[in-house]
Amino acid sequence: MKFFYKTLAILALATVVFSCNKREIIPAPTREVELKNHFIGIIDGGTVEFTENVNGFTGSSGVDLIINATGMDSAVYHSIFSSSQTAQKISVGHGCLVFDWGSSERPLLSAFENYFLASPNQTPTFSAGGLSGFTVTYTDASGREWKSNGDHEYVNESVEYELMAIESDASGDYAKFKVTFNTYVYSTYFDNVSQTYITDRLLITNATYTGWYKR
Repeated sequence: MKFFYKTLAILALATVVFSCNKREIIPAPTREVELKNHFIGIIDGGTVEFTENVNGFTGSSGVDLIINATGMDSAVYHSIFSSSQTAQKISVGHGCLVFDWGSSERPLLSAFENYFLASPNQTPTFSAGGLSGFTVTYTDASGREWKSNGDHEYVNESVEYELMAIESDASGDYAKFKVTFNTYVYSTYFDNVSQTYITDRLLITNATYTGWYKR
């Protein structure tokens, strides 16, 4: 009987020692690109600022794919900063990157990098819809949408990327940027009294937008 209990004690001790020596396998950390959005600018004479995770604001990205049956295809990228708590939002567009959709359903990473890192794209001109340059869309608190249109009506109109970097992780490839701009944005509505379309405009100055485009 003593031998039996002694054997049990040895087995129990061995189990404890084995458990203590067992190594925990910790997976290597997965790298994630840090994506940030922020906007501040003077709109119609007043300062407007949107901050990530404040008042429901969060960033996202979109791309308009323009498939041309008779020629090369295009991708127009948008960075969007919107809120779940207010109608206000701001978005900028930068296009378009020409590619062959027949070979790839989206531009290759090498083309994406070359497009956003090429020096001519650091000071683009404004364009209608972002097809040939930069565009800004602002939605005010009432939900009314205002867009730049590339008419260069504002004498001090300008746009310049202060920062542009390409980063990738398991979720995708990103062009992270900071851009400054000054421009008019326009909104057209139908006036029931005059039975005509009327276009109003807002001036955006000293604007700085931090965001990202996703390939």
